[in-house]
Amino acid sequence: MPSKLMAECNRYKAQLTSLAKDGKVTKAEVTALVKEARSGTFTEVKAHYLIGFLAHYGDKFEPSARAALTRFVNRDMKAYARIEEEVGGPAKAGQPTLTVSDRHSGDVEYVARPGKVQVGGFGLDDVMQGGLGDCYLLSSLSAVAQTHPELLKNAIKTNRDGTYTVTFYEREDMSKPAHPERVTVDGKFAMRDGEFVYASAREQKELWPQIFEKAYAAWKGGFGKTEGGMGAAALQALTGTKPGFTLLTPTMTPADAFAAVKAALAGGGCAVTLSQPFGKPQQGLIADHAYTLLGTEEKNGQQLVRLRNPWGSMEPGADGKDDGIFTMPVEDYLRAFTLLEFVRPA
Repeated sequence: MPSKLMAECNRYKAQLTSLAKDGKVTKAEVTALVKEARSGTFTEVKAHYLIGFLAHYGDKFEPSARAALTRFVNRDMKAYARIEEEVGGPAKAGQPTLTVSDRHSGDVEYVARPGKVQVGGFGLDDVMQGGLGDCYLLSSLSAVAQTHPELLKNAIKTNRDGTYTVTFYEREDMSKPAHPERVTVDGKFAMRDGEFVYASAREQKELWPQIFEKAYAAWKGGFGKTEGGMGAAALQALTGTKPGFTLLTPTMTPADAFAAVKAALAGGGCAVTLSQPFGKPQQGLIADHAYTLLGTEEKNGQQLVRLRNPWGSMEPGADGKDDGIFTMPVEDYLRAFTLLEFVRPA
Protein backbone atom coordinates (compact mmCIF):
# COMPACT_ATOMS: atom_id res chain seq x y z
CA MET A 1 0.00 0.00 0.00
CA PRO A 2 1.26 3.52 -0.76
CA SER A 3 1.64 6.02 2.03
CA LYS A 4 -1.33 7.88 3.43
CA LEU A 5 0.18 11.09 2.06
CA MET A 6 0.37 9.68 -1.48
CA ALA A 7 -3.26 8.62 -1.32
CA GLU A 8 -4.16 12.13 -0.18
CA CYS A 9 -2.10 13.66 -3.00
CA ASN A 10 -3.75 11.48 -5.62
CA ARG A 11 -7.21 12.39 -4.33
CA TYR A 12 -6.52 16.12 -4.30
CA LYS A 13 -4.86 16.10 -7.73
CA ALA A 14 -7.84 14.21 -9.18
CA GLN A 15 -10.21 16.68 -7.53
CA LEU A 16 -8.43 19.63 -9.14
CA THR A 17 -8.14 17.97 -12.54
CA SER A 18 -11.87 17.22 -12.58
CA LEU A 19 -12.65 20.94 -12.18
CA ALA A 20 -10.92 21.72 -15.47
CA LYS A 21 -12.42 18.84 -17.48
CA ASP A 22 -15.36 20.88 -18.78
CA GLY A 23 -13.01 23.65 -19.89
CA LYS A 24 -14.17 26.16 -17.29
CA VAL A 25 -13.31 26.72 -13.63
CA THR A 26 -16.01 28.82 -11.98
CA LYS A 27 -16.00 31.28 -9.12
CA ALA A 28 -18.17 28.88 -7.09
CA GLU A 29 -15.63 26.09 -7.55
CA VAL A 30 -12.79 28.34 -6.46
CA THR A 31 -14.80 29.47 -3.42
CA ALA A 32 -15.19 25.81 -2.43
CA LEU A 33 -11.43 25.19 -2.85
CA VAL A 34 -10.57 28.20 -0.69
CA LYS A 35 -13.11 27.17 1.96
CA GLU A 36 -11.56 23.69 2.08
CA ALA A 37 -8.08 25.22 2.39
CA ARG A 38 -9.20 27.31 5.34
CA SER A 39 -10.72 24.31 7.13
CA GLY A 40 -7.58 23.37 9.08
CA THR A 41 -6.59 20.32 7.02
CA PHE A 42 -4.59 22.14 4.34
CA THR A 43 -0.93 21.11 3.95
CA GLU A 44 2.11 22.25 2.00
CA VAL A 45 1.65 19.36 -0.44
CA LYS A 46 -1.86 20.62 -1.25
CA ALA A 47 -0.38 24.08 -1.74
CA HIS A 48 2.04 22.54 -4.25
CA TYR A 49 -0.88 21.09 -6.23
CA LEU A 50 -2.97 24.25 -5.99
CA ILE A 51 -0.11 26.38 -7.35
CA GLY A 52 0.40 23.91 -10.18
CA PHE A 53 -3.32 23.88 -10.93
CA LEU A 54 -3.48 27.67 -11.17
CA ALA A 55 -0.34 27.87 -13.30
CA HIS A 56 -1.30 25.12 -15.74
CA TYR A 57 -5.07 25.59 -16.06
CA GLY A 58 -5.20 29.37 -15.71
CA ASP A 59 -6.69 29.84 -19.16
CA LYS A 60 -9.69 27.71 -18.15
CA PHE A 61 -10.70 29.97 -15.27
CA GLU A 62 -13.49 32.48 -15.36
CA PRO A 63 -11.81 35.89 -14.87
CA SER A 64 -13.33 36.37 -11.42
CA ALA A 65 -12.38 32.82 -10.43
CA ARG A 66 -8.77 33.28 -11.50
CA ALA A 67 -8.56 36.59 -9.63
CA ALA A 68 -9.97 35.02 -6.46
CA LEU A 69 -7.65 32.00 -6.48
CA THR A 70 -4.63 34.14 -7.38
CA ARG A 71 -5.42 36.42 -4.46
CA PHE A 72 -5.69 33.49 -2.05
CA VAL A 73 -2.50 31.81 -3.33
CA ASN A 74 -0.47 35.01 -3.10
CA ARG A 75 -1.81 36.51 0.11
CA ASP A 76 -3.27 33.87 2.38
CA MET A 77 -2.30 30.32 1.41
CA LYS A 78 1.05 30.21 3.23
CA ALA A 79 -0.76 30.84 6.54
CA TYR A 80 -2.94 27.76 6.07
CA ALA A 81 -0.38 25.38 4.55
CA ARG A 82 1.05 23.37 7.44
CA ILE A 83 4.05 21.08 7.32
CA GLU A 84 3.07 17.55 8.23
CA GLU A 85 4.77 16.23 11.34
CA GLU A 86 7.32 13.41 10.97
CA VAL A 87 5.92 10.37 12.75
CA GLY A 88 7.25 6.88 12.26
CA GLY A 89 7.03 3.38 13.76
CA PRO A 90 7.46 2.01 16.11
CA ALA A 91 9.91 0.27 13.80
CA LYS A 92 8.93 -3.29 13.07
CA ALA A 93 11.25 -6.21 13.75
CA GLY A 94 12.69 -8.06 10.76
CA GLN A 95 12.92 -6.85 7.21
CA PRO A 96 10.72 -3.94 6.10
CA THR A 97 7.89 -5.22 3.92
CA LEU A 98 8.46 -4.86 0.18
CA THR A 99 5.98 -2.92 -1.94
CA VAL A 100 2.88 -4.83 -2.99
CA SER A 101 4.04 -5.15 -6.61
CA ASP A 102 7.48 -6.42 -5.60
CA ARG A 103 5.98 -8.95 -3.19
CA HIS A 104 3.66 -10.24 -5.89
CA SER A 105 6.38 -10.40 -8.54
CA GLY A 106 8.08 -13.26 -6.76
CA ASP A 107 11.50 -12.31 -8.12
CA VAL A 108 12.58 -9.86 -5.40
CA GLU A 109 14.36 -11.14 -2.32
CA TYR A 110 16.56 -9.85 0.46
CA VAL A 111 20.21 -10.67 -0.24
CA ALA A 112 23.29 -9.90 1.85
CA ARG A 113 25.39 -7.32 0.01
CA PRO A 114 28.94 -6.81 1.29
CA GLY A 115 30.38 -3.34 1.10
CA LYS A 116 31.38 -0.27 3.07
CA VAL A 117 29.08 2.30 4.59
CA GLN A 118 30.90 4.99 2.64
CA VAL A 119 33.71 5.20 0.12
CA GLY A 120 35.44 8.56 0.09
CA GLY A 121 32.86 10.23 2.33
CA PHE A 122 29.17 11.02 2.08
CA GLY A 123 28.82 12.75 -1.28
CA LEU A 124 25.76 14.44 -2.78
CA ASP A 125 26.25 12.51 -6.04
CA ASP A 126 26.42 9.11 -4.31
CA VAL A 127 22.64 8.79 -4.12
CA MET A 128 20.76 6.91 -6.86
CA GLN A 129 16.98 6.53 -6.61
CA GLY A 130 15.65 3.12 -7.61
CA GLY A 131 12.19 1.75 -8.29
CA LEU A 132 10.52 3.37 -5.29
CA GLY A 133 8.61 6.65 -5.22
CA ASP A 134 10.73 8.22 -2.49
CA CYS A 135 12.39 11.03 -4.45
CA TYR A 136 11.69 13.36 -1.51
CA LEU A 137 13.90 11.21 0.76
CA LEU A 138 16.70 10.57 -1.74
CA SER A 139 16.93 14.23 -2.80
CA SER A 140 17.00 15.17 0.89
CA LEU A 141 19.90 12.77 1.50
CA SER A 142 21.86 14.53 -1.27
CA ALA A 143 20.97 17.92 0.18
CA VAL A 144 22.31 17.00 3.62
CA ALA A 145 25.38 15.32 2.09
CA GLN A 146 26.23 18.55 0.29
CA THR A 147 26.43 20.83 3.31
CA HIS A 148 26.36 18.64 6.43
CA PRO A 149 27.84 15.21 5.63
CA GLU A 150 28.87 14.93 9.29
CA LEU A 151 25.19 14.55 10.20
CA LEU A 152 24.90 11.49 7.99
CA LYS A 153 28.15 10.07 9.33
CA ASN A 154 27.00 10.51 12.92
CA ALA A 155 23.56 9.05 12.15
CA ILE A 156 24.88 5.60 11.13
CA LYS A 157 26.41 3.23 13.64
CA THR A 158 27.90 -0.08 12.47
CA ASN A 159 27.23 -2.76 15.07
CA ARG A 160 29.41 -5.75 15.93
CA ASP A 161 26.87 -8.21 14.55
CA GLY A 162 26.95 -6.60 11.11
CA THR A 163 23.75 -4.61 11.54
CA TYR A 164 23.41 -0.84 11.26
CA THR A 165 21.61 1.53 13.60
CA VAL A 166 20.34 4.75 12.02
CA THR A 167 19.13 7.72 14.03
CA PHE A 168 16.22 9.76 12.71
CA TYR A 169 14.38 12.63 14.39
CA GLU A 170 10.65 12.65 15.05
CA ARG A 171 8.35 15.55 15.83
CA GLU A 172 4.70 14.81 16.61
CA ASP A 173 4.01 18.51 17.08
CA MET A 174 5.79 21.34 15.25
CA SER A 175 5.70 23.41 18.44
CA LYS A 176 7.85 20.85 20.28
CA PRO A 177 11.50 19.79 19.84
CA ALA A 178 12.32 16.74 17.74
CA HIS A 179 13.48 13.62 19.54
CA PRO A 180 15.73 10.82 18.23
CA GLU A 181 14.36 7.52 16.94
CA ARG A 182 16.90 4.74 16.43
CA VAL A 183 16.22 2.02 13.87
CA THR A 184 18.41 -1.08 13.39
CA VAL A 185 18.55 -2.97 10.08
CA ASP A 186 20.81 -5.67 8.72
CA GLY A 187 22.98 -5.71 5.60
CA LYS A 188 20.48 -7.50 3.37
CA PHE A 189 18.86 -5.47 0.61
CA ALA A 190 15.99 -6.04 -1.81
CA MET A 191 17.54 -7.46 -4.98
CA ARG A 192 16.36 -8.66 -8.37
CA ASP A 193 18.77 -10.54 -10.63
CA GLY A 194 21.72 -9.23 -8.63
CA GLU A 195 20.62 -5.58 -8.85
CA PHE A 196 19.29 -3.28 -6.14
CA VAL A 197 15.53 -2.80 -6.49
CA TYR A 198 15.36 0.39 -4.50
CA ALA A 199 18.11 2.94 -3.73
CA SER A 200 21.75 2.34 -4.55
CA ALA A 201 25.03 4.24 -4.57
CA ARG A 202 26.95 5.33 -7.66
CA GLU A 203 29.99 3.54 -6.22
CA GLN A 204 29.02 -0.15 -6.17
CA LYS A 205 30.85 -0.93 -2.92
CA GLU A 206 29.15 1.91 -1.05
CA LEU A 207 26.02 1.25 1.02
CA TRP A 208 24.98 4.36 2.92
CA PRO A 209 22.02 5.41 0.67
CA GLN A 210 20.59 1.88 0.85
CA ILE A 211 21.01 1.75 4.62
CA PHE A 212 19.24 5.08 5.16
CA GLU A 213 16.41 4.12 2.83
CA LYS A 214 15.93 0.68 4.40
CA ALA A 215 16.00 2.10 7.93
CA TYR A 216 13.49 4.79 6.93
CA ALA A 217 11.21 2.08 5.50
CA ALA A 218 11.56 0.02 8.70
CA TRP A 219 10.68 3.12 10.73
CA LYS A 220 7.60 3.83 8.58
CA GLY A 221 6.33 0.25 8.53
CA GLY A 222 7.40 -0.94 5.07
CA PHE A 223 8.71 0.32 1.73
CA GLY A 224 5.19 0.98 0.47
CA LYS A 225 4.66 3.39 3.35
CA THR A 226 7.53 5.54 2.07
CA GLU A 227 6.11 6.00 -1.43
CA GLY A 228 5.04 9.62 -1.53
CA GLY A 229 6.29 12.14 0.99
CA MET A 230 7.56 15.66 1.45
CA GLY A 231 11.13 16.90 1.52
CA ALA A 232 10.43 19.07 4.56
CA ALA A 233 9.59 15.99 6.64
CA ALA A 234 12.58 14.02 5.33
CA LEU A 235 15.00 16.89 5.95
CA GLN A 236 13.72 17.18 9.50
CA ALA A 237 14.06 13.42 10.03
CA LEU A 238 17.68 13.56 8.88
CA THR A 239 18.77 16.70 10.74
CA GLY A 240 16.39 17.21 13.66
CA THR A 241 15.94 20.81 12.53
CA LYS A 242 12.49 22.35 12.11
CA PRO A 243 11.87 22.80 8.37
CA GLY A 244 10.49 25.69 6.38
CA PHE A 245 9.11 26.16 2.89
CA THR A 246 8.59 28.81 0.23
CA LEU A 247 5.72 28.78 -2.27
CA LEU A 248 6.78 29.51 -5.86
CA THR A 249 3.56 31.18 -6.98
CA PRO A 250 2.69 32.08 -10.60
CA THR A 251 3.00 35.81 -9.85
CA MET A 252 6.38 35.58 -8.10
CA THR A 253 9.14 37.38 -9.98
CA PRO A 254 12.31 35.57 -11.10
CA ALA A 255 14.33 37.89 -8.87
CA ASP A 256 12.22 36.91 -5.86
CA ALA A 257 12.60 33.21 -6.69
CA PHE A 258 16.37 33.59 -7.00
CA ALA A 259 16.50 35.36 -3.64
CA ALA A 260 14.38 32.60 -2.07
CA VAL A 261 16.73 29.88 -3.29
CA LYS A 262 19.76 31.80 -2.03
CA ALA A 263 18.10 32.34 1.35
CA ALA A 264 17.22 28.64 1.69
CA LEU A 265 20.82 27.61 1.04
CA ALA A 266 22.45 30.38 3.08
CA GLY A 267 24.49 29.38 6.11
CA GLY A 268 24.70 25.72 5.19
CA GLY A 269 21.02 25.26 4.43
CA CYS A 270 19.79 22.01 2.87
CA ALA A 271 17.01 22.34 0.29
CA VAL A 272 14.86 20.36 -2.11
CA THR A 273 12.27 21.58 -4.60
CA LEU A 274 9.14 20.09 -6.18
CA SER A 275 8.41 20.29 -9.90
CA GLN A 276 5.12 21.30 -11.50
CA PRO A 277 2.58 18.46 -11.06
CA PHE A 278 0.34 19.20 -14.05
CA GLY A 279 0.95 19.15 -17.80
CA LYS A 280 3.95 18.15 -19.84
CA PRO A 281 7.20 19.20 -18.15
CA GLN A 282 10.13 20.88 -19.84
CA GLN A 283 12.22 18.38 -21.76
CA GLY A 284 14.54 16.56 -19.39
CA LEU A 285 12.46 17.30 -16.28
CA ILE A 286 10.13 14.93 -14.42
CA ALA A 287 6.68 16.17 -13.36
CA ASP A 288 5.77 16.13 -9.66
CA HIS A 289 9.31 15.12 -8.68
CA ALA A 290 11.63 16.26 -5.89
CA TYR A 291 15.05 17.62 -6.87
CA THR A 292 17.98 18.64 -4.70
CA LEU A 293 18.83 22.35 -4.81
CA LEU A 294 22.60 22.68 -5.07
CA GLY A 295 23.19 26.41 -5.47
CA THR A 296 22.90 29.58 -7.49
CA GLU A 297 25.21 31.55 -9.72
CA GLU A 298 25.17 34.65 -11.88
CA LYS A 299 26.84 34.37 -15.25
CA ASN A 300 26.87 36.86 -18.11
CA GLY A 301 24.09 38.83 -16.45
CA GLN A 302 21.89 35.75 -16.05
CA GLN A 303 20.73 34.29 -12.74
CA LEU A 304 21.01 30.48 -12.66
CA VAL A 305 19.83 27.72 -10.33
CA ARG A 306 21.71 24.45 -9.98
CA LEU A 307 19.82 21.22 -9.21
CA ARG A 308 20.17 17.43 -9.08
CA ASN A 309 17.74 14.70 -10.07
CA PRO A 310 17.93 11.92 -7.41
CA TRP A 311 17.86 9.37 -10.24
CA GLY A 312 21.50 10.32 -10.84
CA SER A 313 20.64 10.81 -14.52
CA MET A 314 17.99 12.48 -16.72
CA GLU A 315 18.40 16.23 -16.94
CA PRO A 316 17.65 19.22 -19.17
CA GLY A 317 20.41 20.42 -21.44
CA ALA A 318 23.31 18.52 -22.89
CA ASP A 319 26.50 18.82 -20.84
CA GLY A 320 27.60 15.34 -21.91
CA LYS A 321 27.54 13.85 -18.40
CA ASP A 322 23.94 12.67 -17.79
CA ASP A 323 24.57 12.59 -14.04
CA GLY A 324 21.34 14.33 -13.09
CA ILE A 325 23.14 17.59 -12.22
CA PHE A 326 22.15 20.63 -14.27
CA THR A 327 21.81 24.40 -14.26
CA MET A 328 18.82 26.36 -15.53
CA PRO A 329 17.88 30.06 -15.78
CA VAL A 330 15.81 31.18 -12.82
CA GLU A 331 12.96 32.13 -15.17
CA ASP A 332 12.73 28.49 -16.33
CA TYR A 333 13.07 27.26 -12.77
CA LEU A 334 10.15 29.41 -11.63
CA ARG A 335 7.93 28.09 -14.44
CA ALA A 336 8.86 24.47 -13.78
CA PHE A 337 8.77 24.31 -9.96
CA THR A 338 6.14 25.14 -7.34
CA LEU A 339 7.65 24.60 -3.90
CA LEU A 340 10.96 25.01 -2.10
CA GLU A 341 11.61 23.13 1.19
CA PHE A 342 14.60 23.61 3.46
CA VAL A 343 16.26 23.26 6.84
CA ARG A 344 19.19 25.18 8.31
CA PRO A 345 21.00 22.84 10.72
CA ALA A 346 22.91 24.54 13.52
